[in-house]
Amino acid sequence: MGLNTALISIDVVAFRMASGQLQLLTRKLGGLHMLPAGRIEPELDNCLDETARRQLSSLSHQQVAYLEQVETIGSPDRDSRGWSITVVYYALMTHEDNPWWAEDAEWVGISEGELDISLAYDHKRLVIQALERLKNKIQYSSLPVYLLPEEFTLSDIQKVFTTLLEKAPPMRSIRNRFLREDLLVDTGKLRRGSNRPAALYRVKEQSPTCLFDRLYLTTQQ
Repeated sequence: MGLNTALISIDVVAFRMASGQLQLLTRKLGGLHMLPAGRIEPELDNCLDETARRQLSSLSHQQVAYLEQVETIGSPDRDSRGWSITVVYYALMTHEDNPWWAEDAEWVGISEGELDISLAYDHKRLVIQALERLKNKIQYSSLPVYLLPEEFTLSDIQKVFTTLLEKAPPMRSIRNRFLREDLLVDTGKLRRGSNRPAALYRVKEQSPTCLFDRLYLTTQQ
């Protein structure tokens, strides 16, 4: 790469929920953890979204339920080879029991907004930006359902809020929003436990992401 040529890449901040904890997908190389990232391949990619999905598929066959651009950044200091520009995405990956993982793929925990490990380069800043976007957007959209298994209860949606925001809207508000929209399908099944049985739902096929007209007041500072 010449000194007058910028390196252009796609970096993906991929989140999932596992055992009640938010986790981040990383690639581990030479003892360093970094985000899934790579160059655009014109012969393979018809758009930037395809580049992002290709980076994720090289590490896992777990389903990408949601994908969104966060920002585009660049400077001559990000990469030792010279000018570097990256388009940053975040992805939400649904819970699956036994997906395929590459040997260099590793999920790391996020506790109270902090990563359990260090990341190479400026990737920690990219994660913080993506996490702030996610925390804000779950308050006025249907994004929480994309971090859940194929079948889930309304209480599971509430737990996503608690995990990400350390507070959650009341169940009444969640029921009014998520059941009012043409988003969820009642499976007819029940989850039985110590409390009364809870209805199991799934996301309706090809249902678009719902945007609501206001934030939850109970999740604000």
